[in-house]
Amino acid sequence: MSYTKQHSVLFICTGNSARSIMGEMAANLLTNEYFIGFSAGSSPTGIINPAALEIAKELGYPINRLKSKSINIFRESNNNKFDYAITVCDNAKDACPLYTNCLNNLHWSYSDPADIVDFNERKQKLLEIYQDIGIRLNAILKKNVT
Repeated sequence: MSYTKQHSVLFICTGNSARSIMGEMAANLLTNEYFIGFSAGSSPTGIINPAALEIAKELGYPINRLKSKSINIFRESNNNKFDYAITVCDNAKDACPLYTNCLNNLHWSYSDPADIVDFNERKQKLLEIYQDIGIRLNAILKKNVT
C-alpha cells in the first residue's frame, strides 16, 4: 500500500540497545511503509544487544542500519523533525520528558530485557516488545487513515 506521506517516528530509551531498536524495526517492517522508524538513547551504550541483533538478522532487517546513538544527534539537527517521539522506558521518559522537534510525544513503558539473564528468554521478551509496538503503531495508522 502506498501513502501520500511517510510519518517519522523516533523511539527513545536509555541505552538505545534493545527496546528502542525493536521500535525502529517495527516501524520499518510492520506498518506497510506508513512509518519510517529511527531510534536513539538518552545515555547510549554504544552497542546493540546481541538478542536484538539476532532478531534483526532473522527478520531480514539490515543490521548495518542499527546503531546505538545519542538523542543529541537528532536534537542538534534542524532537519530532524519527527511526527512522533515515543519513549519506551521510564528512565528515558524522565530524561527526555518532551522531544521538542515533534508533533506527538508518547510513552510506552516496557521493562528492561537486559535484566533477563537467559539469552533465549531475553530474545523472546524482545520479540514480544517488537510485536506489541507493531500493534500500537498499526492502531495509530488505522486511526489516521480511516
